[in-house]
Amino acid sequence: MKQRLVLLVIFFTFTLIVPIHSEPNPPYDIRFRVSVNNVPFPTETNPYYLSHILEMRIFRHLKLDLSPSEIESMVDFMITHASKDYPNQIYLPGFEKDADLIIGFRYIEKEGGELLFLVVTNFNVETNKIDTSDFQKQLATICHVKSNRFVYFEDLYSDKKEAEYKEEGKLLSLANLYLMDEDPNNDHLVEPLLDKILKDETKHPLEKFYAFLTKGQHALIQRNFVVAEDIKSKSSTYLTSLKGEDKERAEYILKLFSKELETMKVFQKTNNKLFKV
Repeated sequence: MKQRLVLLVIFFTFTLIVPIHSEPNPPYDIRFRVSVNNVPFPTETNPYYLSHILEMRIFRHLKLDLSPSEIESMVDFMITHASKDYPNQIYLPGFEKDADLIIGFRYIEKEGGELLFLVVTNFNVETNKIDTSDFQKQLATICHVKSNRFVYFEDLYSDKKEAEYKEEGKLLSLANLYLMDEDPNNDHLVEPLLDKILKDETKHPLEKFYAFLTKGQHALIQRNFVVAEDIKSKSSTYLTSLKGEDKERAEYILKLFSKELETMKVFQKTNNKLFKV
């Protein structure tokens, strides 16, 4: 806990920063700040992983409905400028009436060379407002940087989880483990697991829907937009068998998937160097 407090204090005590971009970006005014002494740490990575983590772990909690272009610009800034020595910031002026939202980020190198990526905001998850009175309650996320991937710490591969999912028949959880962990060599195991779920008539329609969109997620990671688009268009077939809360959940996940598809297209359209990793 003491270490976490120190890391959070680092983010919100530095003052020598230089705004390098101040362009209004409707509906959000997104601005970027880089530390004066910033020394970027070069990282080659598939941008899908960090985009997904930020959307699920940060933006969603802040109720930020960012456009694909906005997400692309923020992810690009983070990966291009992130440093092991100094934190940098993205900030949104007027996020609240009298307060700006600050999203700080930096790399942390642990003993042994393990590389972490820390994202910390000045948003308090307990009071649901900009509030830095208790650093332990700041909205934050941490991920590992391995094999050209940003991996949420709970998604790291483990023999224990793999064995548990296999024993309990949790095929979707097992597929997600392989897809989002740090090991690209087990990605080929994803599709057979998803196909098994889709062919099983005993599986719940919602689980089948999730499995189908996970195939689309796999396609996005592989930058196969043709397959991703096809999955998006065919997803309505699975939606028709869902009702009530299940349908609402499915529609929400489909919305997220659609945004991720458009975000990855922006990386391609802008010829972003990250898209080529």
